[in-house]
Amino acid sequence: MTEVDGIGPVQHPHPARFPSSYQPRQTGHEKEPASAAAVPISRRDWTINGDFLALRPTGVARYAREVTLALDQLMTERHPLTHGLRLSIVSPLQSPGDFRLRSIPMRIVQEYNRPRLPQFWVQAQLPFHVNGGLLSFCNLAPVFVRRQIVCIHDLHTRLMPQSYGRGFRWVHRLMLPALGRRAAAVTTVSNFSRDHITAFRVAPFEKIAVTYNGSEHVKRWNPELSTIEFGERPFVFCLGQTQKYKNAELLVQLAPALDRMGLDLYIAGDLDAALLERFLPEKHANLRLLGRISDDDLAKALSHALCFLFPSRIEGFGIPAVEAMTLGCPLIASTSPSLPEVCGDAALYADPNDRESWISAIRRIYRDDSLRQHLVEKGVARAKTFSWRRIAELYLRLMADIDARQGLPTASDSIGS
Repeated sequence: MTEVDGIGPVQHPHPARFPSSYQPRQTGHEKEPASAAAVPISRRDWTINGDFLALRPTGVARYAREVTLALDQLMTERHPLTHGLRLSIVSPLQSPGDFRLRSIPMRIVQEYNRPRLPQFWVQAQLPFHVNGGLLSFCNLAPVFVRRQIVCIHDLHTRLMPQSYGRGFRWVHRLMLPALGRRAAAVTTVSNFSRDHITAFRVAPFEKIAVTYNGSEHVKRWNPELSTIEFGERPFVFCLGQTQKYKNAELLVQLAPALDRMGLDLYIAGDLDAALLERFLPEKHANLRLLGRISDDDLAKALSHALCFLFPSRIEGFGIPAVEAMTLGCPLIASTSPSLPEVCGDAALYADPNDRESWISAIRRIYRDDSLRQHLVEKGVARAKTFSWRRIAELYLRLMADIDARQGLPTASDSIGS
């Protein structure tokens, strides 16, 4: 895979990288930043696209929430890269109680009741409330805003189209290339995703920066607040979803073999009884469907499970893997991309189409305490290298680079001199 220059002292198994056109200056944080009067603040306005507040806080919405919270923390600390920057968020909804910002003001622009169409708020309402640049973190974004950084997490609608409805696929197929051409910069969450964004000509390679995801949010979860209960037998834990690429059928089909090993299988997520019967007609007492669970429940499950299974056929990043590693839960992951890129040597791997390889990996962890402890230690260390704060710093540098190319003085002009 083609390598590009790194972004300074960030230590990461796959450091978040700027393309060659985004070579940041050495910031020299030990120096005093330029005075506020030296920067034309009114011209360095950026807005965060707050459409994610209308979504469940998982997947791309999790990314958006955590990057915004990290940016808010850097603004509160008056990090040198925030000097002269005015950052706000525009949202269709009031923020929930668990999402509080201290330094980034929020403006509410209510979605029109009529017409109420997919993407109408983002495309037709939001652009009129953007002063300066725009940060969009959830794939789709206003096509007509050029001074914009948009995060395209993956191209699953191209790579695994059977996992999505026809309308959803076509919206992404039409809009993502338009965004890739018009946006000032594109970010994504793995080298794997960057390669596909380039291969499908959504955006040129040199325009894309890889950010990955972070892990610090897991520390806010409290397993003591969980309401779920587990049986006396040891158990394996996993997340089940209906999309084809999530490979839920493999998870369900592991139940008989795990039962013979004396293990229960707990699956959280959107699998229902009808779907279960299709994958496994015979009922097995060791298979438990938990339905949707809270973050606190997830923390409890990962803290008590023998191991976490992640059999996806494809992932842009795969944040549940990092969440499991953060909580010291041994991980068995699919050999499919991008999980080996994210997990490195901190996981056991199994072919997503080979049931026996998963059973063998589970058996190894169950019977070998030293292997299990090795995976726990490796996983915790690996997870620490993924940081929302460093991702937020990368966005600040991208914003500064775009502003500088437009001739706007930035903090980097002074602290890098």
